[in-house]
Amino acid sequence: MDSLTAMGLGLDYGDLRLGRTTQAWLDAGGDLRTRVVEGLHGSAAQVELVGSSSVPGLLAKPIIDLAVGLAVKQPISPVTARLEADGWIYRGDAGDQGGHVFVLECRPWHRVAHLHVVDRDGDQWRAYLRLREILRRSARARERYEAVKLRLAEQRPVDRKAYTDGKSAVVASIIEEAS
Repeated sequence: MDSLTAMGLGLDYGDLRLGRTTQAWLDAGGDLRTRVVEGLHGSAAQVELVGSSSVPGLLAKPIIDLAVGLAVKQPISPVTARLEADGWIYRGDAGDQGGHVFVLECRPWHRVAHLHVVDRDGDQWRAYLRLREILRRSARARERYEAVKLRLAEQRPVDRKAYTDGKSAVVASIIEEAS
């Protein structure tokens, strides 16, 4: 975990800071992805880096975002047990706002990664991957997204939930316009 914080990853719970996604962040995300795949022993249909921390150069919170796509009707309890055994902390079911949410901390309340467990055939999974791909290929989408993120970070520098909630309209708009 020290290597993750050494590269600038991690935020205390509730704090908000943005930085540009670096290759080191992407590499760390790849390592975490591999760790999750191995820890789940084939329970996940797919594990992907998602969110701003999966897009090179994009402004992002220094927290790696991952999504785990489960096969339809797969129970969450064995997945939860395996993730918790690997140090992930279960934060509950956020429903349509993120699925089953897990966090990885390098010390109490200092998060370095978020993991969202969702139905691989569901709307959330498709939206995670669609947004990532749009942001990777569209400078216009990245500029729009960054403008909203900067405005929200200035307005709500200590309210990460309001920051996250405030991005939902632009995310929906970016996905819809690209369809």
